[in-house]
Amino acid sequence: MTADLDARANAADLLDGAGCFPEQWMRSAFMAVPRHRFVPDTVWLEDPAGYRPFNHTGDPARWLSLVYDPREALVTQVDDGLTPRGTPGQTPTSSISALNAVFTMLAESDLHHGQQVLEIGTGTGYNAALLAERAGPGHVTTVEIDPAVCEQARAALAATGYEQVTVIRADGELGHPPHGPYDPVLSTAAVLAIPYPWIEQTRPGGLIVTPWRTAFCSHGLARLTVHDNGTASGHFAGATTFMTLRGQRPRTRIGELYTTKRWQEARSSPLTPADLVTRLDDPHAAFAVGLRLPGVAHWPQEGHWWCNNDSWAHADEEGTLHQWGPRDLATETATALDAWHTEGCPTLFDYGLTATKDGPVFWLGDHDHPIP
Repeated sequence: MTADLDARANAADLLDGAGCFPEQWMRSAFMAVPRHRFVPDTVWLEDPAGYRPFNHTGDPARWLSLVYDPREALVTQVDDGLTPRGTPGQTPTSSISALNAVFTMLAESDLHHGQQVLEIGTGTGYNAALLAERAGPGHVTTVEIDPAVCEQARAALAATGYEQVTVIRADGELGHPPHGPYDPVLSTAAVLAIPYPWIEQTRPGGLIVTPWRTAFCSHGLARLTVHDNGTASGHFAGATTFMTLRGQRPRTRIGELYTTKRWQEARSSPLTPADLVTRLDDPHAAFAVGLRLPGVAHWPQEGHWWCNNDSWAHADEEGTLHQWGPRDLATETATALDAWHTEGCPTLFDYGLTATKDGPVFWLGDHDHPIP
């Protein structure tokens, strides 16, 4: 057995043992598609300075083990491909998803032979090949916004026998009407709002499966059924974290709002309650807060920061809160956490989403209990 087949077989056993192949076709597809042939020779590994290139020729065995690691994504592009040569990259912008996340999404997509499938975010092309194994030749359309990534994926698909996958270089938020209607639409990039063309291009009763995030919280997986009234709804089905669609990347205004002068002007007080940020360690709590505080970003950095379009807050490691702007973002976070606790600390699986032309509506349990 060659090294790549051995790595694939070992990964299959690990995935199988973790319950990642709920249907037999998934293991068969995994064994059929040579994942390593979709990964560029150069990938990007994180270190304290950022992301540095790692080439296959430097350590082929390690490269192969990274490709077939069941639990870790592998970064294939940083900074939208604009990183100056010889400098570390700062922001991962394309990757091949972790295998356990790949098959979680495939399971939620309820794929069947003969369906027309639209994939948003081609990336390496690996996921499109898995989709083609299930849906069949000529039934998969995949859209990629980055021209270089798109060409690499198109070449990899052709070289591995999946030339009947249609690869489109375009903005995935627009879908691809000519090959619709689809069932399902499957996105490999997270969204903050469901692009309405996805709903329009999915047949009634069809599925949209996409990673979901808020400005506050980066993890979620939406599984929505499209209705004939032009909406799509369903519960959140998982806690996967993916890169965000380019057109929907959260961009905080902290660089504009924070200045030395405003730091000096900021209101200072003890953080109340003192355990506010540790309560956010619960991923279900953070998810619920994100639904209630649209547009509010939160991240740890030498303490914890919050920011929206006109205010910021910082809780330092000594427990002092500094806030500037009209909103009290820390208190709003505490209020949202209290509401989540009053509701019985529901998991993210208890929440749902209705996507409309005017934007998302969130609810707890069912549509009759919208999140205020």
